[in-house]
Amino acid sequence: MKEAILFASLISLNNMVQAETPQQANGFPVEVVEVEARPTTITRDLPGRISAFRTAEVRARVTGIIEKRIFKEGSIVNANDILFKIEDKSLKATLRARSADVANAIATYNLSKQTLKRYADLLKLGAVSRQEHDTYAAETQQARAKVEQAKANQDIAKINLDYATVTAPITGRIDQALVTEGALTVSGSTKLAIIEQIDKVYVNFTRSSAETSKIRRFIHNKHRLNTDSAMNLTGTVNPEVEILFDDETLYEEKGRLEFSSMSVDETTGSTILRAIVNNPQNELLPGMFVRVKLPVADADNVIKIPQKAVQITQSGAIVHMVKDKKLITVPVVLGPMSGELWIVISGLTQGDRVVVSDVTVAKMSGMPIVAMTAEEMAAAHSSTNNE
Repeated sequence: MKEAILFASLISLNNMVQAETPQQANGFPVEVVEVEARPTTITRDLPGRISAFRTAEVRARVTGIIEKRIFKEGSIVNANDILFKIEDKSLKATLRARSADVANAIATYNLSKQTLKRYADLLKLGAVSRQEHDTYAAETQQARAKVEQAKANQDIAKINLDYATVTAPITGRIDQALVTEGALTVSGSTKLAIIEQIDKVYVNFTRSSAETSKIRRFIHNKHRLNTDSAMNLTGTVNPEVEILFDDETLYEEKGRLEFSSMSVDETTGSTILRAIVNNPQNELLPGMFVRVKLPVADADNVIKIPQKAVQITQSGAIVHMVKDKKLITVPVVLGPMSGELWIVISGLTQGDRVVVSDVTVAKMSGMPIVAMTAEEMAAAHSSTNNE
């Protein structure tokens, strides 16, 4: 029953096509494109993962109770923006105590200086011995050292008090707060939040060491032939890469290869590669999986055809061509994809005209086949409508 309905539908479609183009009564039109062999850059689609350009963990640097969270979670914060306030009463008291220690040490030192001056006068008169004078001179130096020590402790107390106001170390998007008001922070160990700079991001991916060597040779050859190419710090070319989302949508910004690890993972035999890409709209988020279209080789006289011209069968890939007004099937060997086109390694030559329209109705019509380009078909339909 289903076969009968399908057959009736195809016959109806065939009649519609014939009715629209009576001037083509001598054959059934199919759309074709002419095969061209052109130089091209071969690319490879690789899985990659996004990471932030910079990541900063905001940690408490003093022990205390969180009094207030200032920022809005998920917002963009600037460097030195206030994020948290930690209870600082004990820190202020410590600072006052250290300031008092400084005042006490200065007073002790000043008294020692005055006493040492009197000992010096008495030494000239022979009223005290040299040993007594030298002993008090040493005590005066100790008093001076205690002043410096007290000032250093005062500075530490000031720094700790400043640390009670937690600020952003970098500009970026801040994630959710990891503590709430009332939480106890421990100096150096309590993580408060994470800030990630994502106005540009890294795309990390891996390749085998052998393929990485081929890519490096390709990049080196590109550099020798193109002195206008962007270069990195090592003097080699940074080739452009394209980023695709999971749904195969192309990201509008192109990235550049920035880094290739100089070591090989002993367990996998692979190396790490990294590209950098601008992310002004924050469309690429850390942890996101994407696909990287990486140039790996240049080739001359490459044949590329549209995806819709290729049919994948159990025995391999095939295309259709028109010969003597008949459809013929041609097996082809496909290479990698290049954008939305298949690269054909063998099976086609320059000038071949492959069919890109649906051939199901054409096969069932029983009519001779007429090969037409998209422009010729449009012109034929336009002529029919005018009539």
